[in-house]
Amino acid sequence: MDFLVAPLRRFTIRVRMIGAVFMVLGMFGVIGLMGVAGGLKIQSLSEDFMAHAVQELETVGQVRQHLAAVRLHEKQMVIDYEDGVRVLKHREAWLAEIAATKQALAALLEGDEDADNPLAREAVQRLDAYVERSEPVLRNIQNGEYDNARAADRMLGRAKDEVAVAEERVAQIAAIVSTEAAQMRTDLQALLGWGVVAFGGVLVVILIVVVPLTLANSRSITAPIAYAVSVAERIAAGDLSRPVSVQGQDEASALVGALQRMQASLQQVVGGVHASSQSIRLASTEVATGNQDLSGRTEQTASNLQQAASSLEQLTGTVGSTADSARTANQLAVAVSPVGSRLVLLD
Repeated sequence: MDFLVAPLRRFTIRVRMIGAVFMVLGMFGVIGLMGVAGGLKIQSLSEDFMAHAVQELETVGQVRQHLAAVRLHEKQMVIDYEDGVRVLKHREAWLAEIAATKQALAALLEGDEDADNPLAREAVQRLDAYVERSEPVLRNIQNGEYDNARAADRMLGRAKDEVAVAEERVAQIAAIVSTEAAQMRTDLQALLGWGVVAFGGVLVVILIVVVPLTLANSRSITAPIAYAVSVAERIAAGDLSRPVSVQGQDEASALVGALQRMQASLQQVVGGVHASSQSIRLASTEVATGNQDLSGRTEQTASNLQQAASSLEQLTGTVGSTADSARTANQLAVAVSPVGSRLVLLD
Protein backbone atom coordinates (compact mmCIF):
# COMPACT_ATOMS: atom_id res chain seq x y z
CA MET A 1 0.00 0.00 0.00
CA ASP A 2 2.83 2.42 0.87
CA PHE A 3 4.40 2.07 -2.58
CA LEU A 4 1.25 3.69 -4.00
CA VAL A 5 1.22 6.56 -1.52
CA ALA A 6 4.46 8.23 -2.65
CA PRO A 7 3.43 8.53 -6.35
CA LEU A 8 -0.01 9.79 -5.36
CA ARG A 9 1.46 12.53 -3.17
CA ARG A 10 3.15 14.04 -6.20
CA PHE A 11 -0.28 15.39 -7.08
CA THR A 12 -2.53 17.66 -5.06
CA ILE A 13 -5.50 16.27 -3.19
CA ARG A 14 -7.84 18.12 -5.55
CA VAL A 15 -6.25 16.51 -8.61
CA ARG A 16 -6.41 13.09 -6.95
CA MET A 17 -10.09 13.52 -6.10
CA ILE A 18 -10.89 14.60 -9.65
CA GLY A 19 -8.90 11.64 -10.96
CA ALA A 20 -10.80 9.27 -8.66
CA VAL A 21 -14.12 10.65 -9.89
CA PHE A 22 -13.12 10.22 -13.54
CA MET A 23 -11.81 6.72 -12.82
CA VAL A 24 -15.11 5.68 -11.24
CA LEU A 25 -17.03 7.27 -14.09
CA GLY A 26 -14.79 5.41 -16.54
CA MET A 27 -15.50 2.12 -14.79
CA PHE A 28 -19.21 2.79 -14.93
CA GLY A 29 -18.80 3.73 -18.60
CA VAL A 30 -17.05 0.44 -19.32
CA ILE A 31 -19.78 -1.47 -17.51
CA GLY A 32 -22.39 0.50 -19.42
CA LEU A 33 -20.72 -0.12 -22.76
CA MET A 34 -20.41 -3.80 -22.00
CA GLY A 35 -24.07 -3.90 -21.02
CA VAL A 36 -25.12 -2.07 -24.18
CA ALA A 37 -22.92 -4.27 -26.38
CA GLY A 38 -24.19 -7.42 -24.70
CA GLY A 39 -27.77 -6.20 -24.92
CA LEU A 40 -27.44 -5.41 -28.62
CA LYS A 41 -25.88 -8.81 -29.27
CA ILE A 42 -28.61 -10.57 -27.30
CA GLN A 43 -31.21 -8.52 -29.14
CA SER A 44 -29.64 -9.49 -32.47
CA LEU A 45 -29.60 -13.17 -31.55
CA SER A 46 -33.14 -12.95 -30.24
CA GLU A 47 -34.30 -11.28 -33.43
CA ASP A 48 -32.49 -13.89 -35.51
CA PHE A 49 -33.98 -16.62 -33.39
CA MET A 50 -37.48 -15.20 -33.71
CA ALA A 51 -37.17 -14.21 -37.36
CA HIS A 52 -35.34 -17.29 -38.59
CA ALA A 53 -35.52 -20.30 -36.31
CA VAL A 54 -39.01 -19.80 -34.94
CA GLN A 55 -40.39 -18.73 -38.29
CA GLU A 56 -38.84 -21.72 -40.04
CA LEU A 57 -40.16 -24.05 -37.35
CA GLU A 58 -43.63 -22.61 -37.89
CA THR A 59 -43.22 -22.90 -41.66
CA VAL A 60 -42.08 -26.52 -41.42
CA GLY A 61 -45.09 -27.21 -39.22
CA GLN A 62 -47.33 -25.67 -41.87
CA VAL A 63 -45.65 -27.76 -44.59
CA ARG A 64 -46.26 -30.91 -42.62
CA GLN A 65 -49.82 -29.90 -41.93
CA HIS A 66 -50.49 -29.22 -45.62
CA LEU A 67 -48.81 -32.49 -46.66
CA ALA A 68 -50.98 -34.37 -44.20
CA ALA A 69 -54.04 -32.68 -45.71
CA VAL A 70 -52.80 -33.63 -49.19
CA ARG A 71 -52.50 -37.26 -48.19
CA LEU A 72 -55.90 -37.13 -46.50
CA HIS A 73 -57.66 -35.76 -49.59
CA GLU A 74 -55.82 -38.33 -51.67
CA LYS A 75 -57.25 -41.11 -49.52
CA GLN A 76 -60.70 -39.54 -49.55
CA MET A 77 -60.67 -39.51 -53.35
CA VAL A 78 -59.77 -43.17 -53.38
CA ILE A 79 -62.42 -44.01 -50.80
CA ASP A 80 -65.12 -42.02 -52.63
CA TYR A 81 -64.08 -43.31 -56.08
CA GLU A 82 -67.71 -44.15 -56.90
CA ASP A 83 -68.94 -40.54 -56.29
CA GLY A 84 -67.48 -38.29 -58.95
CA VAL A 85 -68.81 -35.10 -57.40
CA ARG A 86 -67.19 -35.76 -54.07
CA VAL A 87 -64.00 -36.82 -55.80
CA LEU A 88 -63.99 -33.49 -57.64
CA LYS A 89 -64.37 -31.57 -54.37
CA HIS A 90 -61.57 -33.56 -52.76
CA ARG A 91 -59.43 -33.01 -55.84
CA GLU A 92 -59.91 -29.24 -55.68
CA ALA A 93 -59.04 -29.24 -51.98
CA TRP A 94 -56.08 -31.53 -52.76
CA LEU A 95 -54.75 -29.08 -55.34
CA ALA A 96 -55.23 -26.17 -52.90
CA GLU A 97 -53.27 -28.00 -50.21
CA ILE A 98 -50.49 -28.78 -52.67
CA ALA A 99 -50.32 -25.10 -53.63
CA ALA A 100 -50.19 -24.13 -49.93
CA THR A 101 -47.45 -26.71 -49.37
CA LYS A 102 -45.38 -25.32 -52.22
CA GLN A 103 -45.94 -21.78 -50.96
CA ALA A 104 -44.71 -22.76 -47.49
CA LEU A 105 -41.67 -24.48 -49.03
CA ALA A 106 -40.99 -21.31 -51.03
CA ALA A 107 -41.01 -19.36 -47.77
CA LEU A 108 -38.21 -21.62 -46.52
CA LEU A 109 -36.15 -20.61 -49.55
CA GLU A 110 -36.30 -16.92 -48.68
CA GLY A 111 -33.27 -15.19 -47.20
CA ASP A 112 -29.67 -16.35 -47.26
CA GLU A 113 -28.73 -19.73 -48.61
CA ASP A 114 -28.54 -22.32 -45.86
CA ALA A 115 -28.45 -26.09 -45.45
CA ASP A 116 -32.20 -26.65 -45.80
CA ASN A 117 -32.65 -24.81 -49.11
CA PRO A 118 -31.56 -27.72 -51.35
CA LEU A 119 -33.93 -30.00 -49.45
CA ALA A 120 -36.79 -27.54 -49.88
CA ARG A 121 -36.13 -27.31 -53.64
CA GLU A 122 -36.08 -31.09 -53.94
CA ALA A 123 -39.31 -31.32 -51.95
CA VAL A 124 -40.96 -28.89 -54.40
CA GLN A 125 -39.70 -30.95 -57.32
CA ARG A 126 -41.03 -34.11 -55.72
CA LEU A 127 -44.41 -32.45 -55.20
CA ASP A 128 -44.51 -31.42 -58.86
CA ALA A 129 -43.68 -35.00 -59.85
CA TYR A 130 -46.34 -36.24 -57.44
CA VAL A 131 -48.95 -33.97 -59.00
CA GLU A 132 -47.84 -34.93 -62.50
CA ARG A 133 -48.11 -38.66 -61.74
CA SER A 134 -51.34 -38.27 -59.76
CA GLU A 135 -53.38 -36.15 -62.22
CA PRO A 136 -54.16 -38.93 -64.76
CA VAL A 137 -55.09 -41.37 -62.04
CA LEU A 138 -57.30 -38.84 -60.26
CA ARG A 139 -59.11 -37.99 -63.48
CA ASN A 140 -59.78 -41.66 -64.00
CA ILE A 141 -61.03 -41.95 -60.42
CA GLN A 142 -63.32 -38.96 -60.95
CA ASN A 143 -64.65 -40.53 -64.16
CA GLY A 144 -65.25 -43.88 -62.37
CA GLU A 145 -62.86 -45.90 -64.55
CA TYR A 146 -61.63 -48.10 -61.69
CA ASP A 147 -63.61 -51.05 -60.40
CA ASN A 148 -62.62 -50.65 -56.79
CA ALA A 149 -60.67 -48.43 -54.41
CA ARG A 150 -57.80 -50.87 -54.19
CA ALA A 151 -57.17 -50.65 -57.92
CA ALA A 152 -57.24 -46.86 -57.78
CA ASP A 153 -54.89 -46.82 -54.80
CA ARG A 154 -52.52 -49.19 -56.60
CA MET A 155 -52.39 -46.85 -59.59
CA LEU A 156 -51.29 -44.01 -57.28
CA GLY A 157 -48.30 -46.04 -56.08
CA ARG A 158 -45.63 -44.25 -58.13
CA ALA A 159 -47.10 -40.85 -57.19
CA LYS A 160 -47.07 -41.81 -53.53
CA ASP A 161 -43.37 -42.63 -53.81
CA GLU A 162 -42.72 -39.05 -54.91
CA VAL A 163 -44.70 -37.50 -52.05
CA ALA A 164 -43.04 -39.90 -49.61
CA VAL A 165 -39.63 -38.55 -50.69
CA ALA A 166 -40.98 -35.01 -50.28
CA GLU A 167 -42.10 -35.91 -46.76
CA GLU A 168 -38.63 -37.27 -45.99
CA ARG A 169 -37.05 -34.03 -47.21
CA VAL A 170 -39.44 -32.02 -45.05
CA ALA A 171 -38.47 -34.18 -42.07
CA GLN A 172 -34.81 -33.48 -42.80
CA ILE A 173 -35.59 -29.78 -43.06
CA ALA A 174 -37.34 -29.97 -39.69
CA ALA A 175 -34.28 -31.66 -38.17
CA ILE A 176 -31.97 -28.95 -39.59
CA VAL A 177 -34.21 -26.15 -38.38
CA SER A 178 -34.45 -27.74 -34.94
CA THR A 179 -30.65 -28.03 -34.84
CA GLU A 180 -30.29 -24.38 -35.86
CA ALA A 181 -32.78 -23.32 -33.20
CA ALA A 182 -30.90 -25.36 -30.60
CA GLN A 183 -27.62 -23.78 -31.73
CA MET A 184 -29.12 -20.31 -31.47
CA ARG A 185 -30.35 -21.08 -27.98
CA THR A 186 -26.86 -22.33 -27.12
CA ASP A 187 -25.30 -19.17 -28.57
CA LEU A 188 -27.74 -17.04 -26.63
CA GLN A 189 -26.96 -18.87 -23.40
CA ALA A 190 -23.22 -18.62 -24.15
CA LEU A 191 -23.60 -14.88 -24.73
CA LEU A 192 -25.44 -14.51 -21.46
CA GLY A 193 -22.70 -16.51 -19.75
CA TRP A 194 -20.06 -14.34 -21.40
CA GLY A 195 -21.88 -11.25 -20.19
CA VAL A 196 -21.90 -12.58 -16.64
CA VAL A 197 -18.18 -13.45 -16.85
CA ALA A 198 -17.34 -10.05 -18.36
CA PHE A 199 -19.33 -8.25 -15.69
CA GLY A 200 -17.60 -10.33 -13.02
CA GLY A 201 -14.24 -9.53 -14.63
CA VAL A 202 -14.98 -5.82 -14.50
CA LEU A 203 -15.93 -6.13 -10.85
CA VAL A 204 -12.68 -7.98 -10.17
CA VAL A 205 -10.74 -5.22 -11.96
CA ILE A 206 -12.56 -2.67 -9.84
CA LEU A 207 -11.66 -4.59 -6.70
CA ILE A 208 -8.02 -4.98 -7.79
CA VAL A 209 -7.50 -1.43 -9.08
CA VAL A 210 -10.04 0.93 -7.56
CA VAL A 211 -10.09 -0.37 -3.99
CA PRO A 212 -6.27 -0.27 -3.43
CA LEU A 213 -6.02 3.13 -5.11
CA THR A 214 -8.87 4.46 -2.98
CA LEU A 215 -7.29 3.14 0.21
CA ALA A 216 -3.87 4.49 -0.82
CA ASN A 217 -5.40 7.88 -1.63
CA SER A 218 -7.11 7.93 1.75
CA ARG A 219 -3.85 7.03 3.47
CA SER A 220 -1.99 9.71 1.50
CA ILE A 221 -4.37 12.26 3.01
CA THR A 222 -4.85 11.02 6.57
CA ALA A 223 -1.24 9.98 7.32
CA PRO A 224 0.34 13.42 6.59
CA ILE A 225 -2.42 15.14 8.55
CA ALA A 226 -1.81 12.83 11.51
CA TYR A 227 1.92 13.56 11.24
CA ALA A 228 1.20 17.30 11.13
CA VAL A 229 -0.94 16.96 14.26
CA SER A 230 1.89 15.15 16.08
CA VAL A 231 4.38 17.84 15.02
CA ALA A 232 2.05 20.61 16.20
CA GLU A 233 1.51 18.87 19.55
CA ARG A 234 5.28 18.41 19.97
CA ILE A 235 5.90 22.08 19.22
CA ALA A 236 3.10 23.06 21.61
CA ALA A 237 4.81 20.96 24.31
CA GLY A 238 8.01 22.95 23.75
CA ASP A 239 10.02 20.26 21.94
CA LEU A 240 11.81 22.03 19.09
CA SER A 241 14.71 19.62 18.79
CA ARG A 242 13.24 16.99 16.46
CA PRO A 243 13.54 17.61 12.71
CA VAL A 244 10.34 17.91 10.64
CA SER A 245 10.26 15.81 7.44
CA VAL A 246 8.37 17.20 4.42
CA GLN A 247 7.38 14.68 1.73
CA GLY A 248 5.23 15.09 -1.37
CA GLN A 249 3.81 18.12 -3.12
CA ASP A 250 0.21 18.18 -1.93
CA GLU A 251 -1.70 20.35 0.52
CA ALA A 252 -0.71 18.19 3.48
CA SER A 253 2.94 18.66 2.52
CA ALA A 254 2.38 22.42 2.45
CA LEU A 255 0.91 22.20 5.97
CA VAL A 256 3.89 20.20 7.26
CA GLY A 257 6.26 22.63 5.54
CA ALA A 258 4.56 25.54 7.29
CA LEU A 259 5.01 23.75 10.63
CA GLN A 260 8.67 23.19 9.75
CA ARG A 261 9.16 26.91 9.08
CA MET A 262 7.28 27.77 12.27
CA GLN A 263 9.56 25.47 14.28
CA ALA A 264 12.64 27.07 12.70
CA SER A 265 11.31 30.54 13.57
CA LEU A 266 10.56 29.46 17.13
CA GLN A 267 14.06 28.00 17.40
CA GLN A 268 15.49 31.36 16.37
CA VAL A 269 13.25 33.20 18.84
CA VAL A 270 14.09 30.81 21.66
CA GLY A 271 17.79 31.04 20.76
CA GLY A 272 17.60 34.84 20.91
CA VAL A 273 15.78 34.72 24.23
CA HIS A 274 18.37 32.29 25.58
CA ALA A 275 21.22 34.55 24.47
CA SER A 276 19.48 37.54 26.05
CA SER A 277 18.99 35.64 29.29
CA GLN A 278 22.67 34.71 29.31
CA SER A 279 23.60 38.36 28.83
CA ILE A 280 21.23 39.37 31.61
CA ARG A 281 22.67 36.70 33.92
CA LEU A 282 26.21 37.89 33.19
CA ALA A 283 25.24 41.52 33.80
CA SER A 284 23.51 40.50 37.03
CA THR A 285 26.65 38.72 38.13
CA GLU A 286 28.74 41.79 37.36
CA VAL A 287 26.28 44.04 39.19
CA ALA A 288 26.38 41.73 42.20
CA THR A 289 30.18 41.80 42.15
CA GLY A 290 30.13 45.63 41.88
CA ASN A 291 27.71 45.81 44.76
CA GLN A 292 30.01 43.69 46.85
CA ASP A 293 32.99 45.97 45.98
CA LEU A 294 30.90 49.04 46.73
CA SER A 295 29.83 47.57 50.04
CA GLY A 296 33.45 46.88 50.95
CA ARG A 297 34.48 50.37 49.96
CA THR A 298 31.56 51.83 51.83
CA GLU A 299 32.57 49.92 54.96
CA GLN A 300 36.21 51.11 54.52
CA THR A 301 35.04 54.67 54.06
CA ALA A 302 32.87 54.41 57.15
CA SER A 303 35.86 53.08 59.11
CA ASN A 304 38.00 55.92 57.78
CA LEU A 305 35.28 58.40 58.76
CA GLN A 306 35.16 56.90 62.20
CA GLN A 307 38.94 57.25 62.46
CA ALA A 308 38.72 60.84 61.18
CA ALA A 309 36.01 61.60 63.71
CA SER A 310 38.19 60.16 66.48
CA SER A 311 41.14 62.24 65.27
CA LEU A 312 38.91 65.27 65.15
CA GLU A 313 37.80 64.56 68.68
CA GLN A 314 41.44 64.25 69.75
CA LEU A 315 42.31 67.41 67.85
CA THR A 316 39.38 69.17 69.46
CA GLY A 317 40.61 68.05 72.88
CA THR A 318 44.12 69.21 72.02
CA VAL A 319 42.80 72.52 70.76
CA GLY A 320 40.75 72.86 73.95
CA SER A 321 43.80 72.09 76.07
CA THR A 322 45.86 74.62 74.09
CA ALA A 323 43.18 77.22 74.57
CA ASP A 324 43.15 76.56 78.27
CA SER A 325 46.92 76.81 78.38
CA ALA A 326 46.76 80.04 76.42
CA ARG A 327 44.27 81.50 78.81
CA THR A 328 46.36 80.43 81.75
CA ALA A 329 49.42 81.96 80.14
CA ASN A 330 47.53 85.09 79.36
CA GLN A 331 46.36 85.30 82.95
CA LEU A 332 49.91 84.75 84.14
CA ALA A 333 51.10 87.39 81.77
CA VAL A 334 48.56 89.82 82.99
CA ALA A 335 49.47 88.97 86.54
CA VAL A 336 53.18 89.38 85.89
CA SER A 337 52.81 92.69 84.01
CA PRO A 338 52.51 95.05 87.14
CA VAL A 339 55.45 93.40 88.79
CA GLY A 340 57.55 94.10 85.77
CA SER A 341 56.51 97.68 85.70
CA ARG A 342 57.58 98.14 89.29
CA LEU A 343 60.83 96.50 88.58
CA VAL A 344 61.44 98.95 85.79
CA LEU A 345 60.58 101.79 87.94
CA LEU A 346 62.96 100.56 90.62
CA ASP A 347 65.73 100.46 88.13
